Amino acid sequence: MMFFLRAAFWLAIVSVFVPRDFAGEGFDLQFNTASTQIDAGEAVSDWCLDREAICEAGAEAMQLGGFLAGFAANRIEAAIDEREMANS
Repeated sequence: MMFFLRAAFWLAIVSVFVPRDFAGEGFDLQFNTASTQIDAGEAVSDWCLDREAICEAGAEAMQLGGFLAGFAANRIEAAIDEREMANS
């Protein structure tokens, strides 16, 4: 947690000293997110129709990844709580 706080602090400090036109002039993109997501979804579903086994394995991997991420988050939260109780 301290890493994220330090990173946010230093990012804020650096952003104060960056000139306003550092990245050049802004430009406006004509971009419709909803239609892009629909187009991407259609491409993925078409691809998955041809390669069902790969898509099923990917879905299982995503479920496993979500489970492991939740498990890791719970363990980290428990470790932080234990450390705070030990320091109190």
